[in-house]
Parts: sequence; structure tokens; C-alpha cells
Amino acid sequence: MKVPELISEDNLSHAWGRAFLIAMNGNKNLMPLTISIGGLTNGLPAEDHRIRQAVDMALDLNGKYSCAISAMTIFPFKYWNQTGRPHVQKFKESFLKEYLPRLRARDPRNRTGTYFERMIAFQGIKRKGDSDTKNQLQHIIGLWPKNGEHSRPRQSALQVAIFDPVKDHNGSPRSVFPCLQQVSFAYDDLGGLAVNAYYPAQYIFDRGYGNYLGLCHLGYFMAYEMGLEFMRINCFIGRPELGDVTKKALRKLEDTVQGLLPECQL
Repeated sequence: MKVPELISEDNLSHAWGRAFLIAMNGNKNLMPLTISIGGLTNGLPAEDHRIRQAVDMALDLNGKYSCAISAMTIFPFKYWNQTGRPHVQKFKESFLKEYLPRLRARDPRNRTGTYFERMIAFQGIKRKGDSDTKNQLQHIIGLWPKNGEHSRPRQSALQVAIFDPVKDHNGSPRSVFPCLQQVSFAYDDLGGLAVNAYYPAQYIFDRGYGNYLGLCHLGYFMAYEMGLEFMRINCFIGRPELGDVTKKALRKLEDTVQGLLPECQL
């Protein structure tokens, strides 16, 4: 019996490239894929910009969003930097008031929200039936000890929900959002932080590269807020799929990736 795939790399482009080649190989078995990316420098992932450029060109030719735009839906890294790296609560306010309306105006598919919006303003239901929102990232940051405190929160408390059954259990045969169900954070005794993400299914070509990049940016932000060092992302994909683009349209990208990956083996 074939065992589930594990891809572990110190370069985001190489990790995505191996996942892409697996998807191009057409594996139809019910085998999940786990991608682990380390080798971060100052909290940011190493990339092969030749692969990144080739991916963005193929995405554009096939009418898809760039890696940067897909990453931004998980964490708007550029906007955070442009606004002076504000604390999570202040950043939430500016994101919801200024940035999110522009996203929704640009693309109606954002009408049900973005991943980052659900992280900072998850719509919940109080016990009395009143609606409420939860800034999940702020809650986690608030749990982290400060000013010499030694007690740390339990690992299982560092979870962020994305999938909302009230909104997302709609019976639609296809949905572009949310593919990401849940994010959690883990820490070690040496001051390191990791991001864990769960995708029931993921389009490796359409959004995979941007997803991994966005998760890295999210991890950087959380480590920055918590005073830790961002070390790794681990991404579990229950059902890896190529996307809604034909393999024929991606043969040039496949050849490019195969030529640039070190010791590529399927």
C-alpha cells in the first residue's frame, strides 16, 4: 500500500514544485499530502525566483491570481508593512475599515470574507443568540506571557477557526472559499513558533504557492507580536488536486519546474 506523501524543504519554491509535480502526475488515490517548509531567514522563506516567476506567468496566462494576491488573503503582509506594522487590534481596525472594502469591490468572490478577516473578526453566536465577532489572533497573542511571566498557554489553545458551518455548509458542489479550514500555532522551549494549517482539499496550481507564502507571512506576524522566532509551516492537505486547468496548459511550467528543482524525484 502506498504511504501518504511528505514533502520537507528549506525552500518554499522547491516545496511547492514537488507538490505541483505530484499533482501533475495525476495521483487519484486517497493519499493526503503534508508539506513542511523550514529554512527561514529572519522569519521569511527562501524562494527560487525563477520558479516564482514561472508560476506567476502561468497563473496569469490561465486567468488566475498571482501568488502575491493569494498570499494576501491569508495575511496582507505588504499592507501591514506599509501601515507601520501596527499591533493586531489597530491593524484589525484599519484592515476592516480601509482594506477589506477594496478587496470586495475588486472581486465579488470576497463577499463571504477572506481568510484574514475570519481570523480577526470571526462571526460567532453567543449563548443567548446574539451575534458576536472574535479577534482570534488577538486572543492568542493575549495568552502569551509578557513582562517576565513564565506560564505559557496550552498548545491546544492556539487555534484559529476559518470554516464557519453557518455560512459554509451550503450544499454547493463547488466553492472557492474557504479551502483552508483551520490554522494552529505551536511553540517550543527555545522561543520558536510554527504554523500548522489544514486543507481538506487544495488546488496546488491555482492557489498552492500563494497559500504557503501567506501562511509564512502569518507566522512572521504572529512571531513578531509574541516576541518569538518564526521557524516553520506545516501544511496538511487531505486531497491535493491540480486545479481547474488542464495538464496540457501546464506542460511548459512542468518542464521549467523539473529543470529547476534539485534532484527532483517523484
